Amino acid sequence: MKKRILSGITPSGSALHIGNYFGAVKPQIELQNDNETYYFVADLHALTTVQDKAGLEKNITNVILDYLALGLDPQKCVFFRQSDVPAHSQMMVVLGNYVTLGHMQRMHAYKDKLQKGVTVDAVNMGLFNYPILMAADILLYKPEFIPVGEDQRQHVEITRDMAESFNKKYGNVLVLPEPMISKEVGRIVGTDGSRKMSKSLGNVISIFEDEEVIHKQIMGCYTDPNRKKATDPGRVEGNPVFVFHDLINDDKNEVADLKQRYGKGQVGDVEVKERLFEAHKRLFSKARQTRKALERDQEALRAILRDGANKASRVANATLEEVYSSIGIINSLNK
Repeated sequence: MKKRILSGITPSGSALHIGNYFGAVKPQIELQNDNETYYFVADLHALTTVQDKAGLEKNITNVILDYLALGLDPQKCVFFRQSDVPAHSQMMVVLGNYVTLGHMQRMHAYKDKLQKGVTVDAVNMGLFNYPILMAADILLYKPEFIPVGEDQRQHVEITRDMAESFNKKYGNVLVLPEPMISKEVGRIVGTDGSRKMSKSLGNVISIFEDEEVIHKQIMGCYTDPNRKKATDPGRVEGNPVFVFHDLINDDKNEVADLKQRYGKGQVGDVEVKERLFEAHKRLFSKARQTRKALERDQEALRAILRDGANKASRVANATLEEVYSSIGIINSLNK
């Protein structure tokens, strides 16, 4: 039987790179194939850090284009913007009454701010209440599983706590979700060969940047520092270029051949990197074309989001009506 799964996508503004894709985006999208999936762009959550109209619109648009281009299929899932379903904000107001101040003060996002030297007076309420809105996002759809990284487990746990507190008073209205902890492909190493791939560190291989930029990123990859010339035997194990080949290159025979020749000193770094660039073009060519086409067709994007919001609203509003009826907001005066 299909499982109901809900997944939120934060419009952070960072351009996607292969570390994002293989570590999170690809497994996230693949869930749509065998499950009943709801994906939403968490634009209300983004307000905690992005308070610039143009910047927010750009971030939202980019994340929608990226996910659709990379294979998120509105025919297989429900894809919508959080802000297009008012029930999220309405449910948040209710759930705030089923969690304590002490519980909220123990949440990681809030504690991290304080540990970084931010004073209590400088923490905005959007950040402080973030876990309540996230709980509303989840509980409205009664999902069985929430795919999250280990660092987000606490958010699912506090969601379960709020649901349990509510259900103790009003019966089994809300479903307690289970965290689906992602088994990361690994902290994919960056092109510098030492740190996790990260835009802020400048050690990434992009997906949708101009090909000239991507070629430069690949050609700048760290390889084997002990290899002085192409005829020296090279180290394959742990070599970032071959890590990327294993992820990207669909021609496994070519990868095996390159590894064998590299280990014997029969192929140079430049050829190995050029082959990686060609493999990157093959893998992401369709996605890059799709993204450009969608970027030119704003009405198609709006239609996808409208349809998704309508489908999501039917489910979310039904849950909100149950909740309102249970607590007495819906009563003899407004039935």
